[in-house]
Amino acid sequence: MSTPEVSGGLAATPVPLTDRQWTASLTDEALPVLPDLLTDQVPGPLAAVVASQGGSVTAVAVSQVTWWPGRSATVSWDTIVEGGPLAGRATYVGTTLEAPEGAVVVGSEGEQVAVWRVPHDPFLPSLATVLEPTTAASIIASLGGQIAEPHTRLRAYRPTRRAVIEVSGEGHRIYLKLVKPRRLQALHQRHLDLDGLLPVPEPLGINSDLGLLAMRSMSGFTLREVLEDPFGRLPHPEVIAGLPGTLPALEQSATVHSSIEALPRVADLLRRLLPMVADRIDWLVEHIGTDDVIERVPAHGDYHEAQLLVEDGRVSGILDVDTLGVARPGDDPGTMLGHLAVWHTMSSQPDRVAAYATELQQRWETDIDPRDIRRRAAARILGLAAGPFRVQQVGWPVEASRRLTLAQHWVESALSA
Repeated sequence: MSTPEVSGGLAATPVPLTDRQWTASLTDEALPVLPDLLTDQVPGPLAAVVASQGGSVTAVAVSQVTWWPGRSATVSWDTIVEGGPLAGRATYVGTTLEAPEGAVVVGSEGEQVAVWRVPHDPFLPSLATVLEPTTAASIIASLGGQIAEPHTRLRAYRPTRRAVIEVSGEGHRIYLKLVKPRRLQALHQRHLDLDGLLPVPEPLGINSDLGLLAMRSMSGFTLREVLEDPFGRLPHPEVIAGLPGTLPALEQSATVHSSIEALPRVADLLRRLLPMVADRIDWLVEHIGTDDVIERVPAHGDYHEAQLLVEDGRVSGILDVDTLGVARPGDDPGTMLGHLAVWHTMSSQPDRVAAYATELQQRWETDIDPRDIRRRAAARILGLAAGPFRVQQVGWPVEASRRLTLAQHWVESALSA
């Protein structure tokens, strides 16, 4: 198969639909309710839930989508409701996932959708409670911490999966991470195992009833933020390149699935989002190939510029260590380079980002096969290509196609190495 043309691509093709219309046109034979979730009109499941409370939806827009074709779809809507107790602006979520007992579910057999108003997530039933400042402060106090005059903020939220709440007061900050109960003990143990070995958030403790881990805040800004500051002191590239090699081997470390292993599922989604460039996607998958590297080393598992905190030119914190496990030597480097390649296209300091990424790449490629690292970077970029669709970025079809082009450049670089 020859190299596909990229000079024209989607960006040069007239787009007959608006972004919202393109989103609304997507279908999934295994999820017949999908068009009703992605519609640019009022979604039926949302309208039904609001109407049951005496209200009506007067404005709505899809704001986030997690869709795995043939399996599930979870959609967030920014909504304005008039009438009834739900009146006002809010974000609602609908999911085709099987909902826990007590969830509000609408639709007939095979097309059922659970719907809730954030933060009342039935998969994270304590979320709304923990967002109450006095409750959050009480939880922290029960674990030996203290927050005076507390304020809470939902810092991160993945519907049905996890949430992070920032609790602040009088100069102090504590983070409460809510996860599904089956993950809580392992998450806590991971932080305990790494405390003192790596600069990771110090765990205060867990509340099993609420499904949360409390962690102290850490100083510094993310590496991404420091890259965006033209006067920010960056760690020497040798530090960032060498950090994966300092990760400890922990008992019961899971094998991290590589970006290459994830390609079939990622490619299936991308073909559905961008059917007119399916040949390009097929070419990328074919030339990235399969993951046949046998060697395993300790790895972060999601090593990128937003996972590292930096202060005065040093790494002051490593975030999201629940992904830490064992992986191929090129996985963490490929992930970082893939993320930086994408961030470079959005950065206010593209030259600074590119220069830093180049130095990292040169250091990693002295020890690891350049072809392997570049294939993994390309695979990660493909994984990020659906990002504009997931957050419903303006012009998402064009931006997603640009990321395919970026991935192709990395594949071609690997083939010529």
